[in-house]
Amino acid sequence: MQFPENTILDYFANNEMSLGTVVKVSGERLHVQGATPQISKISAKQVLATYGDAGKNPLNQLAALQLQILETMSEIDLPLLWEELQPQANQTIPLPEITKIYFPQAAPLQLSAMARKLIEDKLHFQRQGQEFLVRSLEGVTELESLLKQRSERAALKERQKAWLQDVLTGSKTIPVPVPEEMEQLVQHSQDYLLNGFNSDTINLLSAVNAKRPARETALKLLRMTDRLPEDADEFLLVNGIHAGFSKEVIKCAAELPELAEMPGEIQKRCDLTSEVTFSIDDEWTREIDDALSFRREGDRLLVGIHLAAPNCFVHKGDILDDAAVERPLSLYLPTTTVTMFPPDLSCRLASLEEGQLRPTMSFQVEFTPDGDISDWSFASAKIRVHRRLTYLEADRILGDSGDTLSSTLQELYRLAVILQTTREEAGGVNLNRPELKIMVHQGKISVTEENQETPSHYLVREFMILANHLAAKYALRHQIPVIYRAQDPPSEPVTTITCYDPLEFDQMVRKMKKTRLSTYPQPHAGLGLDLYTQVSSPIRRYADLVIQRQLAAHLENQKIPYTQEELFAVLDNVEKTGMQNRSLEREARRFWLLEYLRRECMNCTLDATIVRLDGSLVLAELNRFYERGVVMTRERLQPGEKIKVRILEINPGSGRLAMEIIPRQ
Repeated sequence: MQFPENTILDYFANNEMSLGTVVKVSGERLHVQGATPQISKISAKQVLATYGDAGKNPLNQLAALQLQILETMSEIDLPLLWEELQPQANQTIPLPEITKIYFPQAAPLQLSAMARKLIEDKLHFQRQGQEFLVRSLEGVTELESLLKQRSERAALKERQKAWLQDVLTGSKTIPVPVPEEMEQLVQHSQDYLLNGFNSDTINLLSAVNAKRPARETALKLLRMTDRLPEDADEFLLVNGIHAGFSKEVIKCAAELPELAEMPGEIQKRCDLTSEVTFSIDDEWTREIDDALSFRREGDRLLVGIHLAAPNCFVHKGDILDDAAVERPLSLYLPTTTVTMFPPDLSCRLASLEEGQLRPTMSFQVEFTPDGDISDWSFASAKIRVHRRLTYLEADRILGDSGDTLSSTLQELYRLAVILQTTREEAGGVNLNRPELKIMVHQGKISVTEENQETPSHYLVREFMILANHLAAKYALRHQIPVIYRAQDPPSEPVTTITCYDPLEFDQMVRKMKKTRLSTYPQPHAGLGLDLYTQVSSPIRRYADLVIQRQLAAHLENQKIPYTQEELFAVLDNVEKTGMQNRSLEREARRFWLLEYLRRECMNCTLDATIVRLDGSLVLAELNRFYERGVVMTRERLQPGEKIKVRILEINPGSGRLAMEIIPRQ
């Protein structure tokens, strides 16, 4: 069919009818212009009817034709037409055929009117191309019910939005009463905040205040309605960290068998239960993922480094593994601990508890009396920890003499010193900053300094570094795909800091390059090692568990679970999430430390050290608290200068700490 230019057409455009005139014919495409300057490109198949030449005034012709179509549409009684077509219910009928049933003839005007009438109707007819499906009585009834439900939901959403805005604005007496129809909104907000449950409520929470994150709005709603659990950690909730686990994950962990109930697993593991093994950790630690053993055979010194083996219980892609991917490291916050696995697994089955049979991945390292490594081996094993020590207990025993345990710890400490000396001679440096233990219980904040440089901390750290180094060696020797951790040499010489000084520490850290992931072995300059990976904390760090799986599969003659590409993709994603979580950990610690300073030290004289000058900005570190803030002064100060200050302003929420200098007497 030919369509000369300037011909008036009525055509199907998406889900509506449009009138327009042909302005150009390009192959099989018609360029059509309606009442607006916009040109539409359509095919001949979309044309329903033609109305001849538009003459010199196309817009007038289109307007007049539109009025005629509207008048004709007003003549159509659609419900009556639908009833007449019921014998053909659930069938599609061409538009001309439907039009002839109502009008004596299907002229263009009647076709245009009927098409628009049928398209407007969303209940009795459904368009399918240029044909229309006639819905049955049952179909119409079902659709009416559905449309009614949609309308009611839309109305409820508007009422919810209005109620939510009212609750969140102005001063209200807490708890704000919750009407019955608003209960679901409050419950969904609670589920979203506490468990990460997604629903349309999130969109509503965002719509109420576009400038405030949905989580903050949900938190305020639960506060106002007194629905926030007493033990809820608001910092975690606002940042989307869920301390709890789903019921399915908790159930799965609770149903895991003990190693003693897994005969096949026990049989394939090297039996090291006769080794006198001990763990050294903080008093409050429940995820014990490493232990040590030592025995002397003539001139041979045999050190056992035993790492927890959660891979025995958690497998790639299972429900516990998926849960760990979402929280790839345990978080230790002042208010709570968020474990990577449910406590049944992380603090019981996989934890190297005193007196319990536990699976491990164990290194047996043979030293000469001079502290050189003469041989070592690696195996999937089972152990029984004979004694759990805290760092304080281990340090006390190290200072004693006479019994077997004290001599064992002293020998391990001697070997640890040799290990560190060897690393430092190869370029390794020790840049540890003092740490504070910040705890919040029932609103009370306690701040104590943790000495990470005691002999017991020292020996544990050195043997964990050694285990990670040997794991990398084992992977390289047997061509097992793992991810290595590398660090390029510093831009300038860096030396170990034996006595912490904030300025010296700052200067040394700035010279160090960032550690990075690598698919092939490269040196780790900061540790002074030619290759390095991490497997020493598999209960607390998902990346360590993944590498452990690779090594365990080789030890047990099983298929390696990850290719090099899969491994890098998994660990790269985990590393990014882990960095975010570590940042949250730092933010939480800073928040509660500043809150402690706000409560306890506002009128105190504090010692500080100038660590940086940036134009007019002076940054100083509070000596006992290792926290930095801005010094408001016009004095000429020098980096490293010791000053006495008083806190001027402190805002834990924003992280702002401003100080003023107390003049020297």
